[in-house]
Amino acid sequence: MGRATVKAFGVRSRFVHLEFFRLTKAKPGLGEVGDFVGLEVNMRPAGGYTPDMIDFAHSTDVYQIWADMVTDNKRKLPDSGQHSCAVYASRRDCHRYVHSHEEILERYGESIVMCERMPEMMVPQMGNQMYTAKVPDEQAVEEFIRFVQEKRE
Repeated sequence: MGRATVKAFGVRSRFVHLEFFRLTKAKPGLGEVGDFVGLEVNMRPAGGYTPDMIDFAHSTDVYQIWADMVTDNKRKLPDSGQHSCAVYASRRDCHRYVHSHEEILERYGESIVMCERMPEMMVPQMGNQMYTAKVPDEQAVEEFIRFVQEKRE
């Protein structure tokens, strides 16, 4: 669906990100349960730290790739061949968590690639404290999120 959308819009040599959702209920005129429906077509990089997370996951520089595409219509930066998962987990100051900030840094210190307090305007969407880590697989993604976000009863 993504490639067909990009082709329909004639997108070349630029960032684009698409947003789709899957219907959980049939909607007359829109689709059946399980169908994907386009929500947005954006001719810009995805928001927040998404470009950074792509860089972390693929050991690359998406902005350099984009610059090469704009100036020479080709990718010059070689594929690093190193691929992993970048995971974002955040916390809200209004909750109490099982693991302290220090415990997170102790356990995941070598994997954490970003760790910072979020600007106040981003807190409603992104939480107060963010952690981004580079991990080897989906199982490690789930474990990282659970460890960071596990709340006290």
